[in-house]
Amino acid sequence: MRSLLVCTLLSLVPGTVSSGGIEWQASYELALIQAKAENKVVFVAVNMDGERANERMVKDVYRDKVITKLAAETINLVASNNTHGSSKTCSRFGSISCVEHRQVDVHVRGNVLAPDADGFVIAPQHVFLAPDGKPILSVPYGVTEAELEWCFVTALRSIDGDFPLKMSSKARPPARLVMDGVFEGAGGESSQPLTREEVLELIKELKKGRAEAKQEKIKVLATADEPEAREYLTSILRAGRGGGGRRGGGGRGGEDRRGELLRWIGAHSPPSYWEVAVEFLGAGEEELRAEAVVAMEQLGSPDSLREVSGRVGKEKDPQIKKNLYRALGAVGSDDSRARATLLKRARDGRDELLQANALLALGVLAPDEDIEELLRETVAEEEESAQVAALLAIGLTRNAEWIEYLEALPNDPTLRRRAKAIEVSLGVLKGAPLSTMEATVMAAGTDQIPRERIFGGTVRRSGAKQGKAKRPPVGEGEEASGEEAEGDDGL
Repeated sequence: MRSLLVCTLLSLVPGTVSSGGIEWQASYELALIQAKAENKVVFVAVNMDGERANERMVKDVYRDKVITKLAAETINLVASNNTHGSSKTCSRFGSISCVEHRQVDVHVRGNVLAPDADGFVIAPQHVFLAPDGKPILSVPYGVTEAELEWCFVTALRSIDGDFPLKMSSKARPPARLVMDGVFEGAGGESSQPLTREEVLELIKELKKGRAEAKQEKIKVLATADEPEAREYLTSILRAGRGGGGRRGGGGRGGEDRRGELLRWIGAHSPPSYWEVAVEFLGAGEEELRAEAVVAMEQLGSPDSLREVSGRVGKEKDPQIKKNLYRALGAVGSDDSRARATLLKRARDGRDELLQANALLALGVLAPDEDIEELLRETVAEEEESAQVAALLAIGLTRNAEWIEYLEALPNDPTLRRRAKAIEVSLGVLKGAPLSTMEATVMAAGTDQIPRERIFGGTVRRSGAKQGKAKRPPVGEGEEASGEEAEGDDGL
């Protein structure tokens, strides 16, 4: 009787219409029934309109040939609270109606995601669910095709160890990967993203000096992916006083908060804000230069590769140069010249600080045989400082194939830093959040500036209490929002 009921329910799932991309199921509840009946992974994509990272996911990533091939092996749901025309088939997602992906949005926010205190959740965001509905892994914010490929194959292999499709050489784990859970909240600063008209109005208000809570409004402006916002924030950073003094004013006599603003940009702004930070890579006070370099690393835009790589050879300050190597790894993860530069520096033990940070940077590059070989050689032959950096780089790869290697290493209790590096890297490779590595990585790299975008955020593990969905998806930096779930006109 139960089998007949399951078959009957599955027969009610609407057929899909080819859209040249991922085929989406129309019902959250029926998708879970099908997943359990067929022992399949459920892929959940949270998306919204009007924001660059979300638009790229729809136009490019979900239509990538490798991704669509992998998605044919999963049951796929898209959660979006927006409406795209009046026709029966959604013009944005192609294989379901807008009513259906809006209903999926409500179910996903209520049963899968972790809203913040105001009910906001991040978009874009991707979650892979096991057949029983528990999270296998998730990723907040936008991802590349190579990163989503890694997630698909990893999730599919967690259900079927003999899954035949292999990762391509470009596949790599996202930096903000969460295993066995979902990212908690939306960073504490989420709001409905500004329209271009709102950006222009806010800039006008700030220029007139009439804005209350000026510093907070500048931070909100820094989440808008609009050229006028970037230009205005660049002008603030050039002016010599950073967006508001002790009493909320700027200009003469105010507290210099430019370093604070650059740190906020690195943690929360869209990747395009590298254009703001780049101006301070080689000019200005040491504090601003240091904040700019780490901001470039966190923004991780491949478009900034030329500027970062060009600065590496010119930089004389070792504290800034070591962070330039880290930034080079982040923005040049697929670049052969960046890989060659980092490999050369990682082999050179004459400067312990620069070697350690080059080794750490290798952990975020696309997988490569030369990188694997060097990390193994360093762990076997170099002194403890380099060993620690290499061991942490292995953890940063998020590649579970390293687990057996780390577990087989001799554990000398007198080498406490080495033992700790093995411990935290193994934990991450087995599913712990990347934040568990943060303190050890900061010590190995002698970091003074936190990397909130990379290590920050909390995780709600599978089985934890489900939050009630109050409002539609919102993201930060690659940010998103929408109308009320009940269909109100807005926030």
